[in-house]
Amino acid sequence: MAVGFVLVRIGLVREAGVRWLVLFVFNVAIPVMLFYRIATSDFSAPVAWRFLFGYYASAFAAYGLGMLSARFLFHRPIDDQAIHGLGAGFSNTVLLGIPLMLSAFGDQATVPVFLIISFHSATLLPISILLIEGGRQPGGQASQVRIARLILEVLANPIIVGILLGLGTNLLGLTLPGPVEAAARGMALVAIPCALLALGASLAGYRLEGQIGPASVLAGIKLIVQPVLAWVLVVPILGLDAPWAPVAVVMAGLPSGAMVYLFGARYEAATEVAASVVVISSGVSVVTLSILLVLMGA
Repeated sequence: MAVGFVLVRIGLVREAGVRWLVLFVFNVAIPVMLFYRIATSDFSAPVAWRFLFGYYASAFAAYGLGMLSARFLFHRPIDDQAIHGLGAGFSNTVLLGIPLMLSAFGDQATVPVFLIISFHSATLLPISILLIEGGRQPGGQASQVRIARLILEVLANPIIVGILLGLGTNLLGLTLPGPVEAAARGMALVAIPCALLALGASLAGYRLEGQIGPASVLAGIKLIVQPVLAWVLVVPILGLDAPWAPVAVVMAGLPSGAMVYLFGARYEAATEVAASVVVISSGVSVVTLSILLVLMGA
């Protein structure tokens, strides 16, 4: 991440290069890596489906706290509240979550990670669209059209396609041909460092554009409150252990994803807050994630 950040700031990598690197990571490297890991994973062990409840209950709770802070602390309208909620509850699951989880917890983290990613955008983003458009056009038809379009976009997302293809290959008991297996294995090796480079390079393009107060509140909810809630749910209440509990807790403690800013810019709602919370949470997460990883036995 630091290397990617520095390369952009000193001018060795331009904006177009960052864009192509991010496209390569999202559309090729990560989907192929997920396909390969899932296709070759052992699914004989039972899946602790209740861990999804623990993670998403903490995510929606953080989302709600973000909205409440926007309404009562900063007196923002409903569309801005939705972006605040997204900043507090939407994790950077791809560029940071995948490389971090697989490096910290090994292959056993593959199934829990892909389960969280499979539902991540499909749950939090449609709700945000409903809130934004509901605040601007109550009862309007546009919200239904946009949500339907978003669902199609999610299903066509290369990362989701890679997950589904890997799952189908595994469940059907298919064996990858030698050249395909070798190419996929090689891509799986470069995906993690490329994802971290892309994240650092992307962060170099964000600026702290004011609104530090609201962004700091959201970063605190994202990095501290959400993982604490996730731990309470998955460990004392649900009684889960490795790999489910560590993955749920650390994924909950990831910084805000770039999608928060993209959504804010797309709907022209709380754009400065969205950019600032991505930068602040990503920087502070170097400390908070390190603590979480130690506590969760990485």
